[in-house]
Amino acid sequence: MIPIAMKYILHPPRFIQATLIFAVMVGVLAYESEAQDLRFTQYNAIPTSVNPAFAGSMDKARLVSVYRNQWANMPGSYVGWHVAHDWYNRDLNSGFGILFSQEEAGAGGLNTTRFSAQYAYEIPLGNGWRLRPALQAGMGNRSIDMQRLTFGDQLIRGDNVSTLEDRPSVAQNYFDFGTGMLLLGEYTWLGVSFDHLNTPDESLNPMFIDPMDVLTSVHGGFRMPLVDNMRNVNYGDMVIAFNYMKQDQFDQLDLGVYYDTKPLSIGLWYKGLPFGHTIEGGTDVDAVSILLGYGAKDWKVGYSYDMTLNKLGLSTTGGSHEIVLSYTWQTARRNKPQMPRYLPCATF
Repeated sequence: MIPIAMKYILHPPRFIQATLIFAVMVGVLAYESEAQDLRFTQYNAIPTSVNPAFAGSMDKARLVSVYRNQWANMPGSYVGWHVAHDWYNRDLNSGFGILFSQEEAGAGGLNTTRFSAQYAYEIPLGNGWRLRPALQAGMGNRSIDMQRLTFGDQLIRGDNVSTLEDRPSVAQNYFDFGTGMLLLGEYTWLGVSFDHLNTPDESLNPMFIDPMDVLTSVHGGFRMPLVDNMRNVNYGDMVIAFNYMKQDQFDQLDLGVYYDTKPLSIGLWYKGLPFGHTIEGGTDVDAVSILLGYGAKDWKVGYSYDMTLNKLGLSTTGGSHEIVLSYTWQTARRNKPQMPRYLPCATF
């Protein structure tokens, strides 16, 4: 037993690989509640919010902030703000990331705040391919401001009546855990992630348990350079991407295409299930999104607008707006030559 233990101590990369890959496989067996996570249109701009394996996937350090106002015309619309920072350490073959998010929904100010730390280990496979198993762990807080709500007895007997709901706020803290895996090549990527693996209880009622469902995401795509070899002219790149998400009975398939000319990028996304149907029997079409991005040196800004196509209609919801701002900077390099590390994903 001692020689075996010493082997793993002296060769930590193998131990890390085994541990992370095992954690990812655990996610395949997990399942389970009712709350849905906020889903960003420009998830490629903040990829660590979808899969912790994206942490440190670039040679540069990255800081990204995204703001989303979902269904802007409806009272108590869903508003979310995420900030992510990730970087790569060549000496450790590892990526690190931190993710902060705050979301508010409904007239009662239902708030969800999360802070997570992320770790991804990079396994070179040769020919530019990399395998990146990853872990994510953090804390969450869910709360509601009861003073912003009006209850039935108050409507009948007046606002000043004493009621059991006369509390300034109700909150629940919980530990959250997730994992992911990412395969990266020069022009292709494919990933899978599992969030809320421990199905934390986010109930605001101490008499009931409300476990969060595991959020599964399968995502990928490829980048195709548009080059005229005869004239030696580069017309930019076309990027095709997908992201399938499932959380309990809710699932969605996002299909997108980008035209990336650097510094300008434009994109079009479809959200829904093109071959699926809703519980009511209708076609499962949620929205079509238009994206526009511009980058100058290390700064990039992106905007997207979701046009609602479901039964609620665009005139009712007002659509959804999303703004992304990102900044990247070069980190320290080792002196010896390094293999190139490609990130084919779109950055908006």
